[in-house]
Formats: sequence, structure tokens, C-alpha cells
Amino acid sequence: MATFTVKVPAGELAKAIREIKAWDGRTRLRVENALRKGTRLVRREAMQRVPKHTGRLRKSLKTRFSSAKLEGQVYSNEPHAHLVEFGARAVIIRPKRKKALRIPLADGYKFTKIAVVPKRAGKPFLKPAYDYVEPQIIQDVKKALRGT
Repeated sequence: MATFTVKVPAGELAKAIREIKAWDGRTRLRVENALRKGTRLVRREAMQRVPKHTGRLRKSLKTRFSSAKLEGQVYSNEPHAHLVEFGARAVIIRPKRKKALRIPLADGYKFTKIAVVPKRAGKPFLKPAYDYVEPQIIQDVKKALRGT
């Protein structure tokens, strides 16, 4: 299982949450609800931005929220999710225990001593989704703090 998380930088949202002096129950609940909603909005936006080769990565996007930490996460358990988001450098694969690698093809197999996997550029979908939704999250948190 591979997961990766986009964390909120120490910006306006973090500052707004730190500046709360008195946490009454209603205010905390409103802030939690605003952050939960923001987490869902980031997931929805990321689902629209993710490259749709097979659709597995899009379907694997999930959310979780920690009330104790006031932290929402949008994550994927797909093992290649981080490669899509950040890209990957070129690598050369060599067999470890055998004399050759067996590469499946449509009409059988190909055997080779090395395989060169080219560099792949990232196609970010989570970070741009968060950047797009962040102003709305900040607005919702400020509104929750005001009690409206």
C-alpha cells in the first residue's frame, strides 16, 4: 500500500486555525465541518484532474479526516499514484536471480538481459486540486470562526 499526502503549508489557513483563542464546542464543530467539506472538495477536484488511462487511480482516491489534529487527507492506495503526481527518473532494470527478464507482450513473451524504463514527467493532480480549492477552504474556516 502506497499513500501520499498533500499537507497544508504554514499559510493563511494554518494561521487562522492557530489564532483561535477559545475553542467552544460549537466553533470547533463548525471548523471541523468546514475542513471536512474542504477535504471532500479537494478529492472531487483531484478526480477531475487525474489522468484517466484506465480509471483505477481516479476510483482509488479516498479521504480521511482527523478531528483531533484537524487534518484532512486525500490519498490513494494505488502503488503508482506518486509516480503520476511527481514523475519518475529513468531506470535500468536487470534480473536479480535469473539470466534474463521475461516481459509479457500481446502475443507471448520477450526475454532480455536489461530493460530501460524512460524518464516520465509528472502529471500533478492533487496539488493543483488543493491550490484551486484552498481559497474556498480558507473562506469556510473564517466563516465558521465568525459563527455565521
